[in-house]
Amino acid sequence: MAKIGIVYGSNAGDTKAVAEYIGKNFDSEIIDAKDLTLEFINQYDRLIFAASTHGHGELQKDFKAKLDLISEADFGGKTLALVGVGGTIKHPTTFLDGLVEFLPLIRGAKLVGATDIDGYVFKNSLSFINGKFIGLAIDYKNDENWQKRADKWVESIKSEF
Repeated sequence: MAKIGIVYGSNAGDTKAVAEYIGKNFDSEIIDAKDLTLEFINQYDRLIFAASTHGHGELQKDFKAKLDLISEADFGGKTLALVGVGGTIKHPTTFLDGLVEFLPLIRGAKLVGATDIDGYVFKNSLSFINGKFIGLAIDYKNDENWQKRADKWVESIKSEF
């Protein structure tokens, strides 16, 4: 398994905790989105972007500030997985909406790690497409089993990484 790059965007530390938990399963370098550079993206063929959703469905602010940089990157030949952290209770109409902001920017990447609802209850999520989330869905504050969910996801993507 090759070394992977993990980038997280986190306001209160929840997404950082999830990214670090996932990162323990791989030979990985983990950085905060505010430190993201093209050089970091270019040095890895396998990446995980972990981002929280805030307010009315907005992508976490540090990742939002890097969207132009991400759009400049060449994702051809890369494998990418997404992790979304949000709240099904506090934000049931915008659960993990911020993740979709990556989709038009990661052209050429092989996107892996789509997941089922797996018990989550919400009213709407832009990241729930064709019956699956576009990545790992985590409700860190309200799901006492989030680590089991993450473990299952990691096992499902290891062959891709």
